[in-house]
Amino acid sequence: MLVFFAMVILLLVMVLTFIVRPLMWPSVAVKADDGTEKREIFRQQFDEIEQDKIIGMLDTDQYNIAKTELERRMLDELGSTEKVAAVAKPDVRLAFTLIVIIPILAIYIYLVIGRPIAMIPVADKPAVAQEAAMPATPETTQASAANIHGTISLAPALASNIDPAATVFIYARATQGAPMPLAIVRTTVKELPYTYQLDDSTSLMTDLKLSNASDVVVVARIAKGGDAKARAGDLQGVSAAVKPDGASAVDIEINQVLP
Repeated sequence: MLVFFAMVILLLVMVLTFIVRPLMWPSVAVKADDGTEKREIFRQQFDEIEQDKIIGMLDTDQYNIAKTELERRMLDELGSTEKVAAVAKPDVRLAFTLIVIIPILAIYIYLVIGRPIAMIPVADKPAVAQEAAMPATPETTQASAANIHGTISLAPALASNIDPAATVFIYARATQGAPMPLAIVRTTVKELPYTYQLDDSTSLMTDLKLSNASDVVVVARIAKGGDAKARAGDLQGVSAAVKPDGASAVDIEINQVLP
């Protein structure tokens, strides 16, 4: 875990460096004139008339006239030869805004999108025991009206070579309609056999509740990959179709290996 967070921090620093550095220390863009080649031609012509004067082909007056004419042509064709430098101003406010926003956005995406498993309740102790310890109120009575409870166990034939820390997902889904879990909890293999309870308080979405379904099946799955997506090699147990009225216990044995 420490290595993971170190990599995340390193990547954030790299991203911020590439984004913020140009804002804090913008480069100077120098735009040079495009008369370099023409100036070189005129320089050669000046050298030629200078050489003609030395060897006697041009006298002083002819040399002065030729030089003056060449200078006039050069000024007409080249004009101003100054270099223009465009300096960008640093945007300190935007840089510091990005320094704050990017890490916050990265953490939010990781918690909400990158780790959907974090949204699933963790039952640290049996849900039935928790329910018994809570004082009876009209709200809890109504919530417990639609529930499923029972015990999850692991078949002895599959118990070998299973990581005790592997995640166990226990969820109910409707027999008809979308396969999305109506209620879900998670625990670990070392807690098996485990007494569970599913009700509206363990729903992930307000519009998908256990109390809205007439018949459901309960699935208990050991996720070797650690997330809620089923993969080949996961261990699973599935109940028959039941009504979520809490009338009787729904015990499940995890006795299948997903192909």
